[in-house]
Amino acid sequence: MSQEELASQLETHFEKQLPFVIYSKPGAAKLQVIFQEDKKLNTTSTYEEEGFVFAPFDSNQPGILIKGKPTEIIVSSAAVEFNSVEKTIETKDADQHIALVEKAIETITDSDLKKVVLSRKQNLSIEASSPVPLFFRLNQKYPTAFTYLWHHPEVGTWLGATPETLLALKGQRLETMALAGTQSYSGSTDVVWGLKEQEEQQMVTDEIASKLAGFDFKSFRVHDRETYRAGGLLHLRTKITGNLAPTENPLKALLSALHPTPAVCGLPRDLAKSFINEHESYDRGFYTGFLGEINQLQDHSKRRTRRNVENLAYKTVKKTSELYVNLRCMQFKPQMASLYVGGGITAGSDAKQEWQETVNKAQTIASIL
Repeated sequence: MSQEELASQLETHFEKQLPFVIYSKPGAAKLQVIFQEDKKLNTTSTYEEEGFVFAPFDSNQPGILIKGKPTEIIVSSAAVEFNSVEKTIETKDADQHIALVEKAIETITDSDLKKVVLSRKQNLSIEASSPVPLFFRLNQKYPTAFTYLWHHPEVGTWLGATPETLLALKGQRLETMALAGTQSYSGSTDVVWGLKEQEEQQMVTDEIASKLAGFDFKSFRVHDRETYRAGGLLHLRTKITGNLAPTENPLKALLSALHPTPAVCGLPRDLAKSFINEHESYDRGFYTGFLGEINQLQDHSKRRTRRNVENLAYKTVKKTSELYVNLRCMQFKPQMASLYVGGGITAGSDAKQEWQETVNKAQTIASIL
């Protein structure tokens, strides 16, 4: 299918105000799409259904479900042409955000709160009346991220390019990550990380490992920390993997344990959520929530060789869920984009530097507008 044909289908669905999602997994050559043919708002709290879920930051609220199995599409088209012009990110909210960070540092110093992730929302006027071209730009510019365009007429339209996996569950095989620390990419991933970033990322790693300690694993591994590039930014990342013992619906229990992660909320979780709810000046909605496929039956057969090509024992179909944290995202309205950005605050944070980090992150997503 050509990109023009696919774009036309997406535009038609958007104009009819019918729900859909199109997305690309990190490094994938194929796009995946699910079109819903009615306007029904499907939700889930059990995460037992098959489909694509879009869940908010507030874990007490249900996820929005577009049911079904995605269609894989290989798009035959030349690269999207667009000028990546640096957008002017308004700094009028700088004083307010800096004051909020200073309040957080003071609270961390005087209480049991160790880390809190503070965010802000910024509205930009744009020329686009449709989100479809923006998705193709996003997908082209950030091929190593999970890129998506999601729409439901009762909820809104969201796009993003997130670098962070919440979890991947393939049968009983679990993969997750601890992602924290940010600096600009300047041509190399061989960089020096400050003590603040290293300590923050280690806190996230330790907390995720602790949350998973209550599960019955046949094997479990915390991998070495590495520098990970996400577009024009670098982060510290630690992969965490394990093989779970067979159990009923582990996905729901894993989501309860992991969401929201310390990388988007803080430590301890309850204290951090309380601080966010009391002091952030807006409702995050789906920012720092999660999204992705749940309970998809996929073939995980071993690579075929002369010895096993006719051996059906090597064909394994597993229930698979792949969920990502909703970062580097925007909510789209005609001629208006709302950008969402944030950063982790610890006792060693510098308020002005934290503000600048949010500006850098806003630029990442604003560059496709």
